[in-house]
Amino acid sequence: MNQMNRRDFLSVLGGGAVSVTGVSAFASTSSDKSPADVTSLYVKGLVLLDLGNPHLIRLGFPKAPGHKATLSVVPQNGSRRTIAIKGNGLVEAQGIVFPEPKIFVPELVRMKEFYGEGVKSRVDKCPSVISIPSNAIRSISTSEVSKARYTFVRADNGEEVTGFRPRQVAETIKIDLSSAGVLKLDDGKVNIPLDTTRELRAEYAPERTESGFDPYTDHCGHYFSYIERPAALDFDVVPRRISGSTSPTPRVGHHFMMTDSYAVCYIAAVP
Repeated sequence: MNQMNRRDFLSVLGGGAVSVTGVSAFASTSSDKSPADVTSLYVKGLVLLDLGNPHLIRLGFPKAPGHKATLSVVPQNGSRRTIAIKGNGLVEAQGIVFPEPKIFVPELVRMKEFYGEGVKSRVDKCPSVISIPSNAIRSISTSEVSKARYTFVRADNGEEVTGFRPRQVAETIKIDLSSAGVLKLDDGKVNIPLDTTRELRAEYAPERTESGFDPYTDHCGHYFSYIERPAALDFDVVPRRISGSTSPTPRVGHHFMMTDSYAVCYIAAVP
């Protein structure tokens, strides 16, 4: 696939936030291998990736009862460890000079597909935010996509959103970081030198899920507190699985059901 730099990407995306929601385990592939001077951060779950500022990106963790945010740290040597993500964090990147990041994530669900160019990110209102300066980022790409294809419908009247292109959607985002940086979490109380780390995996997922229900549908409501929509377009949207068929998704009550053994919420972008 052709790649675009950050400036080109933002001219298309308009800046904004990306959300990722999931309950399944991460999966690595041979294509995910990174150079020695890069540490890969995989992001999955109910996370907002704010791309609105050309100088940094922000990972926002919304308020979501029953969800737990964790970071799995895979060191160059030693055993994997998992820590809770809380408070605010950042990647310290003093003296690092990467060229403009290469960003190619065509599978992202974009909020502008529902609300137009006027939609704005409010990721700064999230209880926890991790900021990453652009000069510490080599690339941002999609690591995993959904098995099924999705469309979206309006929650108020059930009409399909015609501005959205039905497709397989991004499930996991991969951010390649300079290994010269230091990840600081919990307001600086936790320091993780990236040159000692092989990879990082952040996930914000429900601790419990109801069997048969679709978290992608059930948890979409958490996103809307962290975007600002034009007044004339103040409606919520709901994902609907189509899997290449025009048949409606089975549902129980107000829940759309999934037929896979597990279901995940996938990525969206503002605008």
